[in-house]
Amino acid sequence: MLFIEIAGLIAFSISGALAAFKKDLDIVGYIVVGTATGIGGGTVRDLILNKTVFWLVDPYLYSLNICIATSIITYLLGKYIENTKNIVNWFDALGLALFGIQGYAIAFQMHQNFEIALIMGIITGVGGGLIRDIFLNRQPFIFRGEVYASAVAAGLVVYYISNSIALSFITSFALRAGAIRLGWRLK
Repeated sequence: MLFIEIAGLIAFSISGALAAFKKDLDIVGYIVVGTATGIGGGTVRDLILNKTVFWLVDPYLYSLNICIATSIITYLLGKYIENTKNIVNWFDALGLALFGIQGYAIAFQMHQNFEIALIMGIITGVGGGLIRDIFLNRQPFIFRGEVYASAVAAGLVVYYISNSIALSFITSFALRAGAIRLGWRLK
């Protein structure tokens, strides 16, 4: 699960920092938005589960340092990668699928209950993007009729049935990719 966490932190931090680029923020804005996007969903999950927030108990602060470093690198390279079509959405889709699985696994380990784990997986997956969009005064994906939270939910149902992280990731990511590339919507 450590790989999933690190990859999710990087993906969401990039999506947050690139969204900051689109709003023409300074480097502090990149770091704040990138870091909040990276750690946001897991922070909300841990607070709801009455669990110590994951990044507060890390003796090396690797979660924060990964988010800060990723945001700074994105700041330095932003003008070169921002022109890629829907780049924020693609990094967001990656973080969404990865953190959905991680949140589900953490909650299931604590409570052994599918419904609680499903909701915590969805919150972990969508939380960082929700915080990013609120910080940037944008309507969050989750409220736009996008295949977003539903993509995570479908992937987590696959995880519950198959016990396969790979199938869960592929399901969530593929559904979100369909929404990005083909315009799939819930309404």
